[in-house]
Amino acid sequence: MATRRVESFLVRIVVAEHEDAAVQQWHGRIQHIGTGLESRIDQLDELLAFIANHLQHNPSTNPAGNSSSSTT
Repeated sequence: MATRRVESFLVRIVVAEHEDAAVQQWHGRIQHIGTGLESRIDQLDELLAFIANHLQHNPSTNPAGNSSSSTT
């Protein structure tokens, strides 16, 4: 029988709007809810890499409630 786990992430995006609508900059933070680890992001690749990294880890290596944080 297959098992499954649920992973939760909180993503915060801040968009800096300019008068020139063609120029739009953003940055943000992503947090893995189960471990509390978070990282600053300013590209979608970084967001996807953070999620992929947490999905590949064995849940026993990142116990829930760990409040340490990681930044890139």
